Amino acid sequence: MMKKVAITGTIGAGKTTLAILLRRRGYAVFNADAYGRLALQKGHVCYEALRRHFGCQILDEHAEIVPKKLASVIFADEAEREFVNRTIHPFVLEGLRAFFNRHQGDVLAFAEVPLLFESGWEKEVDAVIVVTCTKRHALKRLMENRGYTREEAQARFSSQIDGAMQIAKADDVFHNDGSVMDLERQLSSWLLQKRGRY
Repeated sequence: MMKKVAITGTIGAGKTTLAILLRRRGYAVFNADAYGRLALQKGHVCYEALRRHFGCQILDEHAEIVPKKLASVIFADEAEREFVNRTIHPFVLEGLRAFFNRHQGDVLAFAEVPLLFESGWEKEVDAVIVVTCTKRHALKRLMENRGYTREEAQARFSSQIDGAMQIAKADDVFHNDGSVMDLERQLSSWLLQKRGRY
């Protein structure tokens, strides 16, 4: 029977890196953020709702939603962030469930869901992996890899559920303060342990 495993953690901790390592090993991984971006495309019902609500401030000259513009609005206003989540999350949840249905025959299927606990979606999976690192490492990665200023990185880090709270709710924790090789070793050990259990 397939085990559904969510990957979550604070921003900059290395969730996506872990997802890449899993894909390289042949595992199916759903990416909630990437799927959510489909809802921003012109013609989508979510696009229309966001355009009506926010107007031109989130659009480019071709009336396309610019994710960075949308992010700057919602990170500055909690009510607006909740509106965006209410608009997009049902679409993403539907996609998540469809993904797991398609992979019923797999032993393990994974979903990278940054806002897993905030959305209450932990009930959709059998186990939760939390990827964590120190705040210093997270901010450094956000500035170096995503080009955020320190203030932008800090705002995004602070907007998420507390890392200690995530760890307390996790079934397994991957500590990612080292190299990708270190993370890969943790993954190898975890998979070896799980293969014997499932």
